[in-house]
Amino acid sequence: MEILQNGAKKEQEKVFDSSELKLINRQNLTLTGIEKVYETNTNKLQVKIAETNLLVIGENLSVTRLDVSSGIVEVQGLINEMKFFSNTNKGNFLKRIFK
Repeated sequence: MEILQNGAKKEQEKVFDSSELKLINRQNLTLTGIEKVYETNTNKLQVKIAETNLLVIGENLSVTRLDVSSGIVEVQGLINEMKFFSNTNKGNFLKRIFK
């Protein structure tokens, strides 16, 4: 953890050596090696996993487990689509998401 000049604390991203994606019946998703969670709502989940951005699109998505220290996220709901984006195009990643 880094302390900023104004006294605020800044969490540093963890970097994991490996990651795992486990999807069961398109309804239960477990991700390990999560470095950062960008956004989560009932229709999408955006995370950084193994130096790559992952966008999960679905219906009635809910995060049932979030363990930041271990980098684990578990999601339930209907998973319709998963897309991986390289971090080399950070600007393009955001532009594609927010068309």
